[in-house]
Amino acid sequence: MKSFSIFLVSQSILIPLIAGLIRVRRIGKRYRPFFILLVVGFVTELINRFTIKIIHNSNAGVSNIFALIEWLLILWQFRVWDFPHTRKKAYLFLLLFPCAIWVTENLVFGHLRDFSPYFRFFDSFLIVLLSVNKINFMITHDNRNLLRHPEFLICIGFIIFFIYKIIYEWAYQTSLFGATDITTTIILLFGYINALTNIIFAIAMVKIPAPSTFTLR
Repeated sequence: MKSFSIFLVSQSILIPLIAGLIRVRRIGKRYRPFFILLVVGFVTELINRFTIKIIHNSNAGVSNIFALIEWLLILWQFRVWDFPHTRKKAYLFLLLFPCAIWVTENLVFGHLRDFSPYFRFFDSFLIVLLSVNKINFMITHDNRNLLRHPEFLICIGFIIFFIYKIIYEWAYQTSLFGATDITTTIILLFGYINALTNIIFAIAMVKIPAPSTFTLR
């Protein structure tokens, strides 16, 4: 029952996904990587459920592969937003170095079927850093109400989710050597933090403006 409840909470990803499908014509190129991320996230949740419930196996391998895909899609999204701004070397570093960590951790050292923490810590930190920098840029360069801006809302969702993910990964790794009340609580609350960020993402999808139309006289 507990695993089924966790699965139901994870399906909160359907909220922004359905909002995106309803407004799919507004997504365009500017939000396409994020929408693909929602689709991949939903499919991954179904695969996780099948892996755990049907074939009674760990979903660590699926989770590790999704973590890499998630990072690439989020980095692509920031690139579409032109961030980091025209810094090709910085973008290549953000593309290649985390991937090298993932390959080393999961393939070289053979931890693909384990919930290894290093890549998850590192990419979560980078996503939070990119989101904070993006918000700082928007505050100084955008005069619009940021609370109604989809890019601002998506970055807020990223910051909430990935800061908590760092804490969650610490709690999970600590619990392997002996769970405490604190680590257990942190782990149990992760699904609800995920649901909260999905609601924020859904609001962001609703706030995506209609594409501008130009007429010639």
